[in-house]
Amino acid sequence: MGHSGARTVAYSGRHGLIPRRIPRWILSLAVLGLLGAVVFAFGTSFLQVYRLKREAARLLQLKQDLIEQNAQLREEIKLLHTPGYIERIAREQLGLVKPGEIALLIVRPRAETRTAPRGPSRAIPDRPSWAVRVWRTWLRRFGF
Repeated sequence: MGHSGARTVAYSGRHGLIPRRIPRWILSLAVLGLLGAVVFAFGTSFLQVYRLKREAARLLQLKQDLIEQNAQLREEIKLLHTPGYIERIAREQLGLVKPGEIALLIVRPRAETRTAPRGPSRAIPDRPSWAVRVWRTWLRRFGF
């Protein structure tokens, strides 16, 4: 018996006939799809890892800032138990004085307060805004 068919087939158990040769465009499409799925899966994972690392760095910096602030507050708590620091706070922040002391309040003139320049005043006359001027021009042009 001769083979007159142009197509080659392979026999496999229960499934029947399966073509031996798969067209290249199907293989290319399958490889491209698989590659796209891998890129998508790893890309989203990479993005998630990047975001988490950034958040971890931010939280680590926040932790360091809080440790420094905590150390400063502990130092201030120690100072608050000393009579000299308590006196300084009472004088500076509360304005308290010891019995027999006289409190002086020194008022310095502001640098911004200057005398008016001598000579004729060159006040700018009240001028309508540009929108009002444009509106009036249009009204004149159209005869209103």
